[in-house]
Amino acid sequence: MNYEPPLPPAELETSPELWAAFDLVEKAGLLEGITLEMWEHIPEEVCRDHELDRGRLIRRESGSPGHQSASLSLGALLKAAARLAVEAEVYPCLRASLDLDTRLWDVPGATVRKPDVLVYRCLEPGERRLWASSVLLAVEIVSPSSEATDTGRDRRRTGFESKMTQYARAGIRHYWIVRLKPDDSAIARIQQWRLDTELGVYVEVAAWANGETADAIRTEEPFPIQATWADLEF
Repeated sequence: MNYEPPLPPAELETSPELWAAFDLVEKAGLLEGITLEMWEHIPEEVCRDHELDRGRLIRRESGSPGHQSASLSLGALLKAAARLAVEAEVYPCLRASLDLDTRLWDVPGATVRKPDVLVYRCLEPGERRLWASSVLLAVEIVSPSSEATDTGRDRRRTGFESKMTQYARAGIRHYWIVRLKPDDSAIARIQQWRLDTELGVYVEVAAWANGETADAIRTEEPFPIQATWADLEF
């Protein structure tokens, strides 16, 4: 994949910081050897559309309108459920977010992913960066182009690792895979996976299919979450 920096040198101000950032983006375009320190200095407009996969900068494609609507619906659902879990003192403080940088590990090969939707324990005062150790639930909305990337279909011969594999390696306990209807009009299926901590892989524990199950979601993990298909309409 060819990468083009968002601004040529002539359009940058001449401050040392901006020149240094531009130099890092150029290096990042090589897709090799990017560290978390380098990631911190790459301009936000570049990081916004990219993830870091074992030291390689990779473009993260924008989702379809249905993908975006599903993210918003699930984000609202999880935010409300997380608030109730805090009120019930299941957890002291939780946050739900969309597309938030999540640092899986630094070495070997720095990796930063952006789950479509996630719930995490509130950061301590002064903390600005989210690590996988604080994430309770990661959700990926799967499209045909992201099937392999999101669902654990690794290709060991070429060294490819899916997000599902990486989330498991990073210790995120709960993972949902969400699929849309072919016409992009609604969520078709939600799969719930739980990390087997001894094997280090996800095990499917539940699935809900639009038109087949009364509930869209009904679970007690990582805290009580319940929704009908009508709740998730968009």
